[in-house]
Amino acid sequence: MLKKIFENFLNWFNNTLKLLLGVFVPPTAFSWQTLIGLSIFSWLMSFLATNIFKILLESFSWLFLILGVFWATSSNKAFSIGKVPLSPWITGALITIYLSGVFTRELSPYALVFWPLVSAVVAALPVCLDGNFKPKIPDRDKRQPLVWLFTTQLILSSWFQFYFLVQNWLVEYPTIAADTFRQSAFVVRITVEESQQRLPRGVTILDLMASRLEERLDNQAWSDVERMLLPSEREQLIEQIKTQVMQELTSDDIEEDNLWQVSSGEISLRDSGYNLDLQALWQGPRSQPQPYLLTKSCQIISVTRQTDIGISLLGQVKCDPAAGWGVPKPIVTSQSPT
Repeated sequence: MLKKIFENFLNWFNNTLKLLLGVFVPPTAFSWQTLIGLSIFSWLMSFLATNIFKILLESFSWLFLILGVFWATSSNKAFSIGKVPLSPWITGALITIYLSGVFTRELSPYALVFWPLVSAVVAALPVCLDGNFKPKIPDRDKRQPLVWLFTTQLILSSWFQFYFLVQNWLVEYPTIAADTFRQSAFVVRITVEESQQRLPRGVTILDLMASRLEERLDNQAWSDVERMLLPSEREQLIEQIKTQVMQELTSDDIEEDNLWQVSSGEISLRDSGYNLDLQALWQGPRSQPQPYLLTKSCQIISVTRQTDIGISLLGQVKCDPAAGWGVPKPIVTSQSPT
């Protein structure tokens, strides 16, 4: 029983190998199989070469491969959808991969942008060349299909380019992900839970500024705290904190940080101290014409504590979560210190 199964497997393997070899055995000296064979040979020889000879052999390998694949796919009706041949797009993919490697030495995602246009050029070559490979004016009945071909491929390339552009925006300006696109004709945003929504980067900036404000004012003599809250002193304090926070954020290397205008609102009195609002104004890309504003309210109060010199009146800072554009309302708000 096992012997029979083994013999059947050997027969199947032998027939499959003959079929595969038969596909790539050149029926004539000049055929697409010959070009594929030359491509494999050039690629293997490139491992033995150095310097410019290695580059030349690799280029010849790609050239033979592109020509061989174009020949094989264009002569086989199986590589088509209805009456639309797939050969130009298969060949165009190989060409863009090769050119991307030549100029960047790696497969760039932007090769996808050029792929439809390169494929359109490949599809137009048989119409624009005569039997001697000389340029000619396309026949009248071929001109309109060529216009439609290049128009559709240009639109497809534009959409690919737009995709990569948006991805780059999201890297350099992550706050865009917190925006709303309800009125957009081409951007669709899937609804997510509030806890999963991306917060504007201004929230991070305000949180850091609030932490630095607490470091500067907490446990300081109340008289010094009130002095630093005077208009001129307060403006200088906020500017110093802003500079410190922006220096801390430079490690992220994100372009949008320069588009946040940070300031403090008017200070107001409260029962045992003052209210100070830290504000971050987003002036970068947005779906609405007006700038977006984030606010973080900080309560600065006086507390009585025992110190080395006796009972002293000291400052204490407590800040609420940031509120405003793109920030969901917290379930539990922080309580004002007493």
